[in-house]
Amino acid sequence: MGFEPDRDRFFQYATFIMVGLTVLVCVCYALLFLNPRVNPIAAFRPETPTPNLDVANLPPTWTPTNTATPTNTPTATSTFTPTPPFTLTPTETLVPTETPTPTIFYVVVTGQAPTRLPTRIPATAAPPPPAPLPSPQLFEFRLGRPVESAPNCGTWYVSGTVYSDQAGTSRVNGLLVRIWASGIEQGTDTTGTHSGRPGYWEWIFGQGTATTGEVAIVNPDGSLRSPKVPFTLTADCNAEGAIQQNFIDFVGGQ
Repeated sequence: MGFEPDRDRFFQYATFIMVGLTVLVCVCYALLFLNPRVNPIAAFRPETPTPNLDVANLPPTWTPTNTATPTNTPTATSTFTPTPPFTLTPTETLVPTETPTPTIFYVVVTGQAPTRLPTRIPATAAPPPPAPLPSPQLFEFRLGRPVESAPNCGTWYVSGTVYSDQAGTSRVNGLLVRIWASGIEQGTDTTGTHSGRPGYWEWIFGQGTATTGEVAIVNPDGSLRSPKVPFTLTADCNAEGAIQQNFIDFVGGQ
């Protein structure tokens, strides 16, 4: 029981000593880093011996002297060179009879097309005549008689009857008649659905309506089965030239 406290106390003291030594070493390194001249062991370093080289002292007036060496130089000897008394000059000049063909060189640059002379474009030929216009569209129905218009202060409307032929042999029910006003589609009526009147159709506008429109027989997909027939409505039924009702009949056949 008495040995345990002593051992713990020993480790405590040893820990304090190690911490103190560590702090002391850090302080020394810090001093050497800030001022290297405070190194206390620099005085114990051995001095580095300096080599003592004895250099030969030459007298100040000494000057090196070159010794002349005899050289055997050959004597120049004259050489006789014969000179021709005259020079032969050719009197005929050869003229080539064939004209050399010039060679054309093309400089090719990588990544670009070689430079060539522009190609001469021939004169543009006259344009061909325009194609003939297509023949007018043939409809199944057309206007049967001129549009009849009249004033009517009770109702502003357009109406009519669809006949099978020009002679009015029979009236056709179940046809779609579409009405446009001021370029806007107003709706579609079906012939033969008004008070049991065969082939009859109508479209009623609000009182005081002033507009211009069109009427045509159409297929269920909206394509025309007759040409569009124009009509007019005026606002004042008492004015001169007042129109509040239009009668437009269609007939079948070409």
